[in-house]
Amino acid sequence: MFHMVVCVEYVVRVDRQGRLVIPVPIRRRLGLDGGGKVVLRVEGSRIIIEVLDESLMERVDRWLRLALSLRSEIMVEGVTKSWRWMGCEYAERKLGLR
Repeated sequence: MFHMVVCVEYVVRVDRQGRLVIPVPIRRRLGLDGGGKVVLRVEGSRIIIEVLDESLMERVDRWLRLALSLRSEIMVEGVTKSWRWMGCEYAERKLGLR
C-alpha cells in the first residue's frame, strides 16, 4: 500500500512566554481541534511535536499502577548443577563483552 506524504509548513511566532499557536489546518489534520496533548522533543536545533495518543497514556498509567502494586520478595537459591559450568568469562564472551 502506498501512502502519500503531505508536507505543510507554517511560520508561527513564539511570544515572550514561550507560547506558540498551532494553525487551525494543522490542528484539524491532527485531531487537536478540541484540545489534546502533544509530546515535545528536541533533536539538535529542531523541536518535534507529536500528538500524544491518549489510549497509550491510559495503558502506561494502568501498567504503572500494576507495577507499583506488585509485592516482590528477594529470592535466593543455590546454583543448580546444570548452570555451574557457565562462568563469568563464558557469559561475557557470549554477550560480546570480551
